[in-house]
Amino acid sequence: MTVDADLTRAVDRRLNDLLARAHRELAARGVPPLPRPEVRLFDDRLDAGRALPPQRSSATGIIELNAVYLDRARSAMLEETIAHELAHLLVFHLSPRRRLPPHGELWREIMQGWFQVKPERTHQFPTQGVRTRRQRRWSYRCSCSTHELTTVRHRRAQRGTVYLCRQCRSPLHPDRGP
Repeated sequence: MTVDADLTRAVDRRLNDLLARAHRELAARGVPPLPRPEVRLFDDRLDAGRALPPQRSSATGIIELNAVYLDRARSAMLEETIAHELAHLLVFHLSPRRRLPPHGELWREIMQGWFQVKPERTHQFPTQGVRTRRQRRWSYRCSCSTHELTTVRHRRAQRGTVYLCRQCRSPLHPDRGP
């Protein structure tokens, strides 16, 4: 899905505004500014956005935004979702070595105090018509029934990870059919 140039500029303006606020708060705490994150769009998931922290010290973080929701609910995405994801990157920037709760106290402080945005964990956008990737499911058996494993779990099982049935506690084995 492509997003028009006006919307791209609006995303950039909102991100720049939030970064300016964040940099004032960081400077008051004696913390270096957060490098401007890269913004990417996607259209194959149901989440409104995602924040990916830098993988190494020289890299910048990434904010991924749902292009379908951005088109359908422009003002809410600009107002709330960009702030939500940037707040995640700021939590990581402020505490890179600590595993803080994703929507914990610091995140809520940034959302409310720095950005004046209500700290909501989930979006309320209608999901009808949003296409998603469906993972292939692999059939496995135990002593009492059949189970469907995702491709990730199927590959792990093939490499030796043992999964147990929650009911009978016996190991799951690939279902070879009747």
